[in-house]
Amino acid sequence: MSKKKDILIIGGTGGIGSNISRVLVEDGHRVIVWGTNAENFEKLTKKITKNECNISFEKVDISNKKEIEFAAKKIDNLDILINAAAVLWPVKPFLESDLVEMRTSLDISMWGTIYACYFLMPILKRSSQGKIINFGGGGAAGPRENHLAYSLAKTALVRFTENISVEYPWLDINIVAPGAHKTNLWKDETFDSEPEKWGDMTKLTDFFRFLVSNQSNGISSRFINYKDDWNKKEFIEKIRNGADFLTLRRIDDFQFTKINK
Repeated sequence: MSKKKDILIIGGTGGIGSNISRVLVEDGHRVIVWGTNAENFEKLTKKITKNECNISFEKVDISNKKEIEFAAKKIDNLDILINAAAVLWPVKPFLESDLVEMRTSLDISMWGTIYACYFLMPILKRSSQGKIINFGGGGAAGPRENHLAYSLAKTALVRFTENISVEYPWLDINIVAPGAHKTNLWKDETFDSEPEKWGDMTKLTDFFRFLVSNQSNGISSRFINYKDDWNKKEFIEKIRNGADFLTLRRIDDFQFTKINK
């Protein structure tokens, strides 16, 4: 059993974030949620069946650097940072998009995570096993038509995750692909059709239990899909030993070692 940890979940009242928050609190961890909707936080707390005193809420606009800097100063101890906040809009072709709207989208989905890491990593350094879990998503591993701002943010965060994990090896820093789930994020979708089958929220929350636990210690700089075989020993060994496995690379015959068939 892993020791109970101090966890900050940004976007922890969203469709996916609220489920992660609930599960981790019920497991006994101490959770702080940053978000902008206190009403959603109240709804979340009513769904928590035990250890409800272990969760608190701070209203923070993550697109605002000063708000993140101020909120970070209130945190004394932190073991895990989970960056789950993002927006999907604008869902339009590039030349039909409003550039101001695109910039606002990037401020939330990309800069919010970057700001959080910048101001919270010094606190995480004091943890015996600090971890950051960033969110990728559809468009991070390939082009996603009419979703430029979202996919640009998510792709940038994959490289951001790899960079800072190399620069700060005392932290385990990974980025996840959480799958498609029927959440409020989907209400802004006007181009893609609904998938035949939505993601498995139970498997996703179990995945986060794994990432938070000591079982994932030493895994860093990886882009992991929640559907991967993360609960199998052979897969974990492949993650630990494969330098280019689950990373953002150009596939070629020059610098990159070709994937074995």
